[in-house]
Amino acid sequence: MPAPAVLCQFAVAITWSVPSVQPLDLLVHFANVLLLVSYSVRSMLWLRWFAVASALTVIPYYLAQQHVLWPPILWGLVFTAINLYQIARIYAERRPVVLSSDDRALYELAFSALRPRQFLSLVQIGEWKDGNTGDQLLTEDSRVSTVCVAISGEVEITRRGQALATLKPGCLIGTGLALSGSASLLTARFAAAGRYIQWPLAQLRVFSDRNPELRTTLQRLVNQDLARKLEAALSLGPAMS
Repeated sequence: MPAPAVLCQFAVAITWSVPSVQPLDLLVHFANVLLLVSYSVRSMLWLRWFAVASALTVIPYYLAQQHVLWPPILWGLVFTAINLYQIARIYAERRPVVLSSDDRALYELAFSALRPRQFLSLVQIGEWKDGNTGDQLLTEDSRVSTVCVAISGEVEITRRGQALATLKPGCLIGTGLALSGSASLLTARFAAAGRYIQWPLAQLRVFSDRNPELRTTLQRLVNQDLARKLEAALSLGPAMS
């Protein structure tokens, strides 16, 4: 028997051996194809969208049964709700970050190592203030309760009334003392009016505990700032002696 005829008979045999597919059964197959695709994509956003499509596609099949299959319907709706919530979060995180003029100046001066959205979340727990001449950011012999960064003006550092240094905008003020918990040996006051942001120490600690990745980056920034201040102090030492 010619080979084409054999193949035709084989195909017919397979066709008759496969059970007829009901239209509703196609929904199950299509839903599983969507689920398979969701496992194949690399993007978390697309994975969740395909998972939602898969869960919603198969629901009519459960509803059309002689006895409605409520358990898989309810669980499918639960998983769909969770995925839609996570999808909304992903879209929210992808929105462009809009910074005010003060925020942008602060970002460029001190926090450019952070991602813009991380930086924005940090700024939102702080408070912007205007510093008038003579306003103190640190008080000698007092414990530190806030961490500050000035973006303009001149901040003078004194000890026992003697001027020691002038901090440039962008320097972190109070971080070393906040880490040690000791009283300040110095006074930091505005020698010329400027603008600064202030974070309550307790609130900053809670925020960093909730954001471990951000806490690591902030710790690195603090260490770099302390190193710059130490280098500046050592360079001023011979000149003042």
